[in-house]
Order: sequence, then structure tokens, then C-alpha cells
Amino acid sequence: EGIAHNQSIREINIIHLSNGGFTWIMRALHGVTQLKILIIGSHDNVGPDGWSELRTLLESGVCKLKLLRLSGNNYIGNEGMGVLSNGLIGIGSSLKYLSLSHNSIGNEGLSSLVDALQTCTGLETLHLSGNDFSSAAAGLGSLSTLLQRYEVNLKHLDLRNCSINDEGLHALAEGAANHCEELDLDGNESITSTGLSYLSNATRSDSCRVETLWLQGIPIEDDGMEVLGQGLVG
Repeated sequence: EGIAHNQSIREINIIHLSNGGFTWIMRALHGVTQLKILIIGSHDNVGPDGWSELRTLLESGVCKLKLLRLSGNNYIGNEGMGVLSNGLIGIGSSLKYLSLSHNSIGNEGLSSLVDALQTCTGLETLHLSGNDFSSAAAGLGSLSTLLQRYEVNLKHLDLRNCSINDEGLHALAEGAANHCEELDLDGNESITSTGLSYLSNATRSDSCRVETLWLQGIPIEDDGMEVLGQGLVG
């Protein structure tokens, strides 16, 4: 009850709660109207009812969060992301920073997220590292389309260690390069010179906004360096 009636709390950081404890906290936060930062990490004990309660909280619009971090929750997956996406719509343009790293999200979950982000026009940073986008060309393509067609302000896109392959990079490259100032593709070892050629073409465009490009852990050989260099030189 103390949390539920506290109007001074601006930030809450919770980790390793049981499903019951997590659900209770989410219900209590309905009364915390000044909450701006919510960090939730490593809650593999939380089931669908817990994530549904979080969705209800976010969907209500009571908390106009600026930062939401949900990281290391393997039980979220595609199904959980579909549930939470409705909550993100409730936050809307106040959200500046969103981290959904290491949540077992695939193509279906990514597509659900992209649909929700159409209302998050103030979002500047999106962390999706550690999810499995090996078969997510469609979802990555939707993300690229979002960046090009909708009024979004995304500057930093983190896609480290997402198992992105050439097809996925092809789908993503144009939108990411033309909109983001920082693009992190570290650790996507399936990308070859073919994928780098797509990225090179995107960075060669006059509309490219990328200032910082991370490619560590990608096996770039001589042919990959050549095609990538062509884009960097312009």
C-alpha cells in the first residue's frame, strides 16, 4: 500500500521477483503517477498473468514513462511481446528509451513491437540485442519501413548478437541507415560480404545519417572490406 499511494517515486528497479510478487508490484504502480523510469530484469519466474498486469499498467496511461527496460526475461518471447505491445501504445510519445534485450523475441514478436512503436514518436534509443532475428527478415523490414514512413525520432539502434543474416540486413539497411545516428550490429556472425554490400549501398546514400557504425564480431574478409569501403567513401 505504501508504493500505491506514493506520489514522489520517479524510478523503480526490480529484479528476481516471484510471479506473485511481480504481479502485486505492477498492480500497486497504478497509483504511482509520477513514475518515469521502470527497470525490470531477469524475471524468468514471471508468467503470462504477470506480463498481462504490466500491459494493463502501461495501457492505462497512468505512467508516462521516459525509460522502460525489460531485459533478460526469456519467458516474454513472441507471445509476451504481443501482450506488451498494447502497453507500449499506452505510453505513447513520452517514451525516450526502450530496452528489450535478451527476451527470446523472434520475427512475430518484432512485428508486434513495430506496430506499437508507431505511437512512440519520441523514442530515441531502442535496444534489442540478444534476441533471435535469424528468421526475422519480415520483422526487420517492418522496422525499416517504420523508420522511413512514420514520425519517429530513433537515433540509437542496438541489434548486437541477434543472429541477423544477409536477408535480414537487406530488409533493415535502408531504413536504419537513413534514420539512425548510431547502428550497432556487433556479433551478427551470419552477415557476409553480400549483406555488407546492402549496408554499403545504404550508407552511400545522400540521406544516410549514420555517424557511428559497430561491426565487431562480423567475419569481414577482403571482399567484405571492399564493398563496405565503397559505401563509407561514398
